[in-house]
Amino acid sequence: MSRIPYDFTDKNTTLVHICCSVDSHHFLTQLQKQYPEKNFCGFFYNPNIHPFEEYQMRLFDVERSCAQLGIPLIEGEYNLEEWLDGSKGLEEAPEKGERCGYCFDFRLQKSAQVALNTHCVEFTTTLLASPMKSQKELFAQGQAIAESYHLAFLPIDVRSNGGTQLQNQLAKDANLYRQNYCGCLYALKAQREKAQKNPLELLSTLNLPKETRNLPALRLKNFQTRTQLEQKQQSYQIVKRKVQYYRLLKGLLQVQDCTIPSFICNYSMLNKPTKAKVEFWQEGIGYANKEGILLLEFDAFQDLLKIQDFNTLLHQGLSDAEQLNLRYKLYPNGFFTSPIVIVNQRIEQTFTLEISYMMQEEILEDFIPTSNQ
Repeated sequence: MSRIPYDFTDKNTTLVHICCSVDSHHFLTQLQKQYPEKNFCGFFYNPNIHPFEEYQMRLFDVERSCAQLGIPLIEGEYNLEEWLDGSKGLEEAPEKGERCGYCFDFRLQKSAQVALNTHCVEFTTTLLASPMKSQKELFAQGQAIAESYHLAFLPIDVRSNGGTQLQNQLAKDANLYRQNYCGCLYALKAQREKAQKNPLELLSTLNLPKETRNLPALRLKNFQTRTQLEQKQQSYQIVKRKVQYYRLLKGLLQVQDCTIPSFICNYSMLNKPTKAKVEFWQEGIGYANKEGILLLEFDAFQDLLKIQDFNTLLHQGLSDAEQLNLRYKLYPNGFFTSPIVIVNQRIEQTFTLEISYMMQEEILEDFIPTSNQ
């Protein structure tokens, strides 16, 4: 657990377990309104959230929300392996089923322990705000766990009488991150399967920089733009972008069964392993005789790529924008999908290229500065 610099002895403080900003922003607002005599401290404890980049995205947004509301925040451990061990056998359980009950208990038990250690008089959870969770079950579990620690559990209904609609409006007004799945990889897979899509949140690729190698990491980077704009007191609007998201799953370049280190650019499309030969080299570009394949000598493109050396390229990758810019420079007359493979040295022999990839439409958030007038 992160350090806990809070001791709320004799301050009538309620520890509030927080699952996400969309639930917590409304929930904490209602707590402050209905219980003005109480003090509140947030506790972000969600080792069920997967992958870790999604956890970071939600924590990032909760920190912003709590700062806006003047609520101190404690971050719990991300003990994913312990949570996964306890969920064995519940992988196929439906939403609101036995797995969710286990997940509630896991997080509420820890919340009760932290409440006790920080001398809070009671605790509660923003899970109560989620329309996807059983409020009756949460009331019962929270009360039972609280009694076992000689604490009180604060049961509050923030959904009724238009509460859910108010929650959605507050989330919109505060420009919060609105996640599209509960948190665990089981729920994610089930939801994606229902939508006939692949769980791209769980797929990372090595040809992009670390901060954008999977979907949650890219979202976190995008939302950091929101923070930069707010720090400058720059007004903005959130725009939803429909993006054909490309993921390189496998890339293999071989000469006589010997694998050649290579960097395969995004949007390189090949239906099957292809044997080809470079017909000619010109200005660092090798033009192959099949599928429009281009081999690029690293040294010839080093200045354009602004990469120190070939090994750095392999380890750090290139941003989507840099890879698309390279494609446009090589062929500006249309969206060019032939394979582009960067190599350290020219290849004169016959080679075999294998590429597996995935394309899927995703919705990504973008932040557009607007006039302050």
